[in-house]
Amino acid sequence: MKLRIDGKEHKIKIEKRKYKNLKEMLRIVEFKYLFPERVIKSIEVEGKAIHPEYLGSLNDVTDINIITDSTVNFLKNHIELSIIALDSVNGAIEMIIETFEASEDLAKLHINYIADSVMKTVEILEKGSVFLPIVEGTDEAILEIEEKILRLNEIKEADEMVKFLESDFIKGVERWKTFLVKILSTINNSSMETH
Repeated sequence: MKLRIDGKEHKIKIEKRKYKNLKEMLRIVEFKYLFPERVIKSIEVEGKAIHPEYLGSLNDVTDINIITDSTVNFLKNHIELSIIALDSVNGAIEMIIETFEASEDLAKLHINYIADSVMKTVEILEKGSVFLPIVEGTDEAILEIEEKILRLNEIKEADEMVKFLESDFIKGVERWKTFLVKILSTINNSSMETH
């Protein structure tokens, strides 16, 4: 198999029979040859871009091109997407509050979706922290938003939940979003002193 990384051919020794599928093999390539400086951004098989989900079903591949991105840039893009997602939380909370009148169970389901989305933004920062610049207050910011999510999950009464969503939770999400913007600013202006 001809393996190229960013268009440049590489000789990489991996025994194909040890791995179940192409997706598994490419994970090994990523961790053995790219990590920690670069990550896989996309894959081209036989000159065509392939969604990562389909890699497991491909057989007899003769030409792969791995398009990479710097780990920091990859994380930066995910933080930018997180900020965009957090922008929609205010509107979503307003809709959830209206939904409580029609169906408390449906409203709680939507709250779980929001909580999961916010926690994904935390996960991105936690997992990527070793590659990101050191920013004062990171641990405190993570702890604060995690406490808001925990409190949200503890509340059982609809009235109390609505009150919490309208005040403490929305403020916590805004502070978290502001912190993520600070991280982005630091990335853009940093000499990249990392953890």
